[in-house]
Amino acid sequence: MSDIASQIPEFGYDERVMICRKQIEKAVYQFIASTKVDGCDPAEVAMAIADIADDYILLLAQKRNLTH
Repeated sequence: MSDIASQIPEFGYDERVMICRKQIEKAVYQFIASTKVDGCDPAEVAMAIADIADDYILLLAQKRNLTH
């Protein structure tokens, strides 16, 4: 994946997030659809991924606070 957003400094945070989303959205949908977990449907897999992503964001924020 190219790092388009960081190369164009006039993009704000919201624009960078949308560019990132467009680059990964198809792959994430394919991952969710192809992931087979006993007893879990695709919506539950998606929620688990969202929960993991939320935990990761909190971890990054904690690391950032420790270094600043």
